[in-house]
Amino acid sequence: MSSSSPFPAQANLQKPVCVFCGSSPGKLPLYTNASAAVGQALAKANIPLVYGGGRRGIMGVVSQSCLQAGGYVHGIVPHALTERASEHTPAPGAVASSSSSSSLPTSISQSKEGQGEDVLVDNSNGSLTTDVVGSMHERKLKMARLSQGGFIVLPGGYGTFEEALEMITWNQLGIHRLPILILNIGNFYTHLYNQFLSSVEAGFITQTNLSLLRLVNLEGGESANADESRASEWGDAALKALREWSLAENTGYGLNWDLKEKRAGGNETALDAASSSAKSPEAIFTTLRYTSSSASLANTAHPIRQDSLPLLKLHFERLKEAFEHFSKRDGEGRWGIWPGEETIWQHLKSALEEKEKGGPGDYRVRIVIRLGGQVEVQCPDAPKDAGPFTFFPSSSRPTTRRPVILDPENTDIPSEGSKQVDLRLYKTTSREIYDTAYERGGKMISPDTHPEVLLHTNGNILETTTSNIAVQSPGSDIWITPKLDIHHPFLNGVMRRYLLAEGVIQEGEVTLEMLEQVKKEGGRLIGFNGLRGVWEGELL
Repeated sequence: MSSSSPFPAQANLQKPVCVFCGSSPGKLPLYTNASAAVGQALAKANIPLVYGGGRRGIMGVVSQSCLQAGGYVHGIVPHALTERASEHTPAPGAVASSSSSSSLPTSISQSKEGQGEDVLVDNSNGSLTTDVVGSMHERKLKMARLSQGGFIVLPGGYGTFEEALEMITWNQLGIHRLPILILNIGNFYTHLYNQFLSSVEAGFITQTNLSLLRLVNLEGGESANADESRASEWGDAALKALREWSLAENTGYGLNWDLKEKRAGGNETALDAASSSAKSPEAIFTTLRYTSSSASLANTAHPIRQDSLPLLKLHFERLKEAFEHFSKRDGEGRWGIWPGEETIWQHLKSALEEKEKGGPGDYRVRIVIRLGGQVEVQCPDAPKDAGPFTFFPSSSRPTTRRPVILDPENTDIPSEGSKQVDLRLYKTTSREIYDTAYERGGKMISPDTHPEVLLHTNGNILETTTSNIAVQSPGSDIWITPKLDIHHPFLNGVMRRYLLAEGVIQEGEVTLEMLEQVKKEGGRLIGFNGLRGVWEGELL
């Protein structure tokens, strides 16, 4: 600690962290219990606590729990919120920070801020210190200057909101570059974060500036946040978020959690293993089909139902899986809160109802979840050659088939050391792999033919540029789809999940030799995706 620090240098402490929180306890025991867990966690991690100096409410709880766990606490109190006390421990060697506070009786004052009973009791033998300053502005400024480890925001009122928002603004302006962690205890800050998202949508906050803060949720999301029995987990959640933010800064990822630039060499950390040098996407998406009819439009009570969109529940499942994957890898501060199926459905339903105002139609529907949990639905017309959505392969080879050609080059799956990196599991971070394969394959045939191009690696088939596939060898009635694993990564699409669950296809090894046999001896190849369902392929 520097000479100006209120904390003893011999204690070998970590950088101080400031906690913004309410001077009242709130109505739910969850608020105080979770805040106590945060104070205890900071003490055990050897992180000194800076706070507003109050004795009551969450202020009192978090400071008292930190002291009881053996930690160090420094409070900063405006003179207007003090009252005379029989005993007070000033900061060791502390002097007033400005002329406006130089004459204040810091040795005989304590905070009278807040409501309820006093929680904080100073029997810490010097581990609790206090400064009295001239104004609320000075308090905030001094808290910020001392708190080089960052800021944790617990439930509170106007003052807590104002303090947190100013520190976020300082990150934006470059005054400091520090962690700002908003703990969503009891989902207290969900609405505030949603306001940030609304500001992004309205054009007042840029998308990237959502990462100037991080909304911290427990694993399990909203239900876990509100679970009183899990209140003790908030301390570890706060420490984990601090470590991740620090790691992101120290490895060059920056405040925007941009994982595109990784350090070269060195030991692999947990975050390194999760990020695996992958690019951080701006959005995740899933594509499905909606075909309306005059009959559906006539049903004015419920013109669009969820069962009108094939396998919609599986699309929700895959979106959530991808959202949780990237939230864990990139940080929740980047991705926000999972919007939930009902929210997605309302966006989807509204978009389709708008399209149907012009009459029945056939649409390629894309559900997009952008950074911060924003939902967008795109509904362009389906391709004219899409045909009706088909759930299962036909019993015999149909006359209409899509051209399929093998990529002339092997798909290069990036690796890190001896570990294969599954970059393409969600077909979001490495679209160029598919685009370049399609370009290579398209050059091999006539310009007016638009083939499906088969990707392969080390002699094994993966998928086409748009679809999962399965093959049926000559004389067999079994459809084999390539096995998905870390060495053979590809999109585990909705139709693949459905056909596996229905027992129509089964996983296995699909090699180049098998493909050649199918081509020469009259076997069959099918592809399947969320737009077309199952389609029959013809190997060129």
